[in-house]
Amino acid sequence: MPYIREIVMQKIGGKVDFEQKFENSTSADLVTKCNVPSYKRELIRKAEPLIEEEPKKPWITLKKNVEKIKYLPTMVDISFKPKYVYVDVGARTYGSSIVSWFKKHYPKQNKTFDIYAIEADKTFHDDYKGKKGVTLQPYAAWTTSHKEIEKGRGIGRIKPVQSSGSSTSAGDVDKIQGFDFADWLKHSVSEKDYVVMKMDVEGTEFDLIPRLFKTGAICLIDELFLECHYNRWQK
Repeated sequence: MPYIREIVMQKIGGKVDFEQKFENSTSADLVTKCNVPSYKRELIRKAEPLIEEEPKKPWITLKKNVEKIKYLPTMVDISFKPKYVYVDVGARTYGSSIVSWFKKHYPKQNKTFDIYAIEADKTFHDDYKGKKGVTLQPYAAWTTSHKEIEKGRGIGRIKPVQSSGSSTSAGDVDKIQGFDFADWLKHSVSEKDYVVMKMDVEGTEFDLIPRLFKTGAICLIDELFLECHYNRWQK
């Protein structure tokens, strides 16, 4: 058998913005410590520039745009991974993004994915009964573990329940159970697994994404589909 040695070279450059944003974090927590394979770095270099302006209408609503999406498995081989996982944060119904998008459009290279649906709204929970290969997490993805958090109607943000002296009236919020999403992810998957994530949480992404970077859990995600709600934090 031939002896193969893998040599990894790293180019040392300037600091990235996240080091300044999370200056109170330990070096082990920073995203700069992620072990990013060379093929992923090459794909990022070839990616189209980010368009910062909000589109006039939802881009994904046009069928031709969905068909033009280049998914990671169409460009690289994922067949050697020990486990394949899809995490849908803000899943709503089973027939929503899990069936209509992931099962129908995402290329899987003939691999079976373990599916986790993160959905706190109880009105959707019955929809997951009897669905094979799908695990429902009936809680709200959050930055810490709380028995109760509040979700403002029409705002889309969640936060720990405040004392009775809070200015938010009881009629404006729904109390739901939240959990530390980054911590859950680190205990559910490993760096060797292939992990796809969709996140649509109506503004809570502004809390969850920094938490994923700060804890290093972002390194566990191979492909992330994120819907940003830039104005959801405003009343």
